[in-house]
Amino acid sequence: MTQDSLSAEQIVDTARYPIQDLTSPEGARLVAACREEFATTGLCMLPGFVSPEALDVLAHEANGLLGEAYFCDSTHNAYLKDADPDVSEDDVTQRQEATYVGSVAYDYLPQDGAMKRLYLWDPLMNFIGGILDKEPFFRFADPLGACSINVFVDGGQHGWHFDESEFTITLMLQQPDEGGLFEYVPQIRGRDNEKEIVGGVLAGKRDGVMQLPFTPGTLLVFGGNQTIHRVTQVKGKTPRLVPVLCYAETPDHKNSEQVRELFWGRADTG
Repeated sequence: MTQDSLSAEQIVDTARYPIQDLTSPEGARLVAACREEFATTGLCMLPGFVSPEALDVLAHEANGLLGEAYFCDSTHNAYLKDADPDVSEDDVTQRQEATYVGSVAYDYLPQDGAMKRLYLWDPLMNFIGGILDKEPFFRFADPLGACSINVFVDGGQHGWHFDESEFTITLMLQQPDEGGLFEYVPQIRGRDNEKEIVGGVLAGKRDGVMQLPFTPGTLLVFGGNQTIHRVTQVKGKTPRLVPVLCYAETPDHKNSEQVRELFWGRADTG
């Protein structure tokens, strides 16, 4: 099966996840169950969301784009904000975490490719909006960050952090040879002991740290601004590939030029 022959409905295992008609009894039950899981745990994991045939097509497509990845090698604190010089050096916001990750921008995805076809499929957008209980719901308007592919090569990692955005949607596409584990401590933002928990995590304590299995074909809806998380260092020749599908509550939402420069090395297309 080639990318040209795959419809979006063939990419998703709609027998298991009947998202093409959310008004059907099966579709309505699925959305309700996913919404409850997300509200309770801060994430919704959908294993086998992509069919095995489509997974091979998507992985082949993504591997063919590795040369277009822009790599960000930097440090940051857990809140992805500049450290306050007036705060004590012992404060958790002063601790720097290392991140080395590449990203293939949206404008590099083939116009007729399977990944873009999946992202532009309205039933997927409506399903994710249903999980998040967001209506109206729109695809991201950013020309670089609407749907990008995170690339973790040998040595790649993403240090402990909270996301700036309320939610993140990712597709587990290709597992690395070693490492690349997704670790998190759920829903701690705003707790009275938040900084104590964050400080312990950054110091290497494992209390409350959970791991999410990397199973190719899994779609993950994740509330990353409430949950501190990281990707452990990747080792080996096989890159860890994770498309990131972005949506918003307004039709014209975009990243700032600073964010585009950071993750893709340019502010606009071209």
